Amino acid sequence: MNRLRGVGVSPGIAVGPALVVEREAVPVFRLLLAPGQVEAEVERLTSAVAASRRQLQAIKQRLSREADVPHAYIFDAHLLMLEDPLLQDRAVAIIREERVNAEWALRTVWEQLHGLFGEFSDAYFRERSTDLDDVLGRIQLNLGGAPDAPSLSRLPGSFVLVASDLTPSEAADLDWERVLALVVDAGSATDHTSILARSSGVPAAVGVIEATRLIPPGAQVVVDGSRGEVVVDPSPDELLEYRAAQEQDRLEDQRLQQTRTLPAVTRDGVSVRLHANIEFPDEAETALLYGAEGIGLFRSEYLLGRAPEWPAEERQVEVYRRLLDQMSPHPVTVRTWDVGADEMAPGGPTSPNPALGERALRLLRRNPGPFRTQIRALLRAGAHGPLRIMLPFVGGPSDLEAALALVAECRAELRAQGLEFEPRVPVGLILEVPSAAVTADLLAARVDFFSVGTNDLIQYLLAVDRTDPRVSAHYQPLHPAVLRAVRGVVEAAERVAIPVSVCGEMAADPTTALVLVGLGVKELSMSPAAIPRVKAALRGASFARLKEVAEGCLALPSAREIEARLRAELSAVLAAGPVLQGE
Repeated sequence: MNRLRGVGVSPGIAVGPALVVEREAVPVFRLLLAPGQVEAEVERLTSAVAASRRQLQAIKQRLSREADVPHAYIFDAHLLMLEDPLLQDRAVAIIREERVNAEWALRTVWEQLHGLFGEFSDAYFRERSTDLDDVLGRIQLNLGGAPDAPSLSRLPGSFVLVASDLTPSEAADLDWERVLALVVDAGSATDHTSILARSSGVPAAVGVIEATRLIPPGAQVVVDGSRGEVVVDPSPDELLEYRAAQEQDRLEDQRLQQTRTLPAVTRDGVSVRLHANIEFPDEAETALLYGAEGIGLFRSEYLLGRAPEWPAEERQVEVYRRLLDQMSPHPVTVRTWDVGADEMAPGGPTSPNPALGERALRLLRRNPGPFRTQIRALLRAGAHGPLRIMLPFVGGPSDLEAALALVAECRAELRAQGLEFEPRVPVGLILEVPSAAVTADLLAARVDFFSVGTNDLIQYLLAVDRTDPRVSAHYQPLHPAVLRAVRGVVEAAERVAIPVSVCGEMAADPTTALVLVGLGVKELSMSPAAIPRVKAALRGASFARLKEVAEGCLALPSAREIEARLRAELSAVLAAGPVLQGE
């Protein structure tokens, strides 16, 4: 028996035989061409790119027809990569300038682009290098004359799939009905393969180091996609335990699913709105399935992809309108760009510490163009449904005034041009910088709503890099400073009667969600899959008691003591489960 650990990215427990996917590196040789061979080699590359385009379009069309796999748009980015001058034009230039074969030119481009991706500070952009590998690998295969890229679309049975990696097109072409679970050596919760696993309801663990080496083909494997745990050849007793846990999870999911159409209301009648955080528009369908009453955070950065230009206004209007249509009649909150211009430039980031550098609204004063285009698009889309604009990384009143001035300019422009738009689209901000939280009373009267981004607020308040495992113990959501900051924001919002939500991971954990409600937060936004458990906890709790518990926690001096208090006070609530109709 061998026990491996990674990161759980798609919940659930699965048991089955391992199908290990092994990759063999294809050698690429550098061949010098005679002058008369150069243009024929360029044509060979052009043909391989055209074949790759046809294959990707076929995958996209197939996915578009499958209602249960709503992520065909992923391959729009792949198709855009094929047209990117940094890819094909650069490879053609290398063939002509160095008189080398197409395979070597493509490999050179791959090295250059990977160097660029590695310099990005934003994890989203770094993870898009997987898409790049997928596209370039497909072209290399077509250069070799392969009629189709290899796929796993016809599995010989039901398996736990174990791979060093899985490209998005391989994941899209996979026979998901026969995949019991997915185990990957590399990867993250936000890469496209993880997204597709969640969409397909398949338990998955990524970052399971050397899984392909340590798991023998055909071995009996247990995958816990919630905890990121993989057990190889479990003992009979362990297997019985996991089977029992699997059945318990199934029954619990059935019970929680009964709350989908019920309101998130406490036992004493206090309502809490539960919204979803999403990365991509097509996740709206998943959010509705889990009972979301709106989108509390749409991270619009997905629109940037790896494009050398900011997305056009019409393209943005189309995306925001589609999201509103999918969520109708529920509200959609769109966060404006939360990146820096240097992350979009060929040279990559220039800030020594991009997390504290010129990002989001700090870029507005020097480069207002991208924000102007986005705000115009949002105001126009707002004419078609309940849309809200959320401004990130506001440091205080001066940042907010600059952003609101731009919103006013955009309204005037659209009115002068005679374009349809909604002038009363609510504008709010996400409080994630301590200086904004401290000046919340000065900000509240100027906006229509507050949202607290606890992920960043915690790391800035406590001076802890939340991505650094060496200091992970210091990242404490229940630190007294965090609870007091949230309470201060709530009090500022209450004085001017604007709503306040929390859209960080604190909202997704039932225990911390209950404390937030006790502090006065009446809107919570989280990953869609977290909604049923948070709703169940709320329906089993009394707001009056939550308020007492939260007030008591504010007087405690450490996260450890607060956690102990909460465990003692709320364990009975969490164990009791939701109040269902008819109970």
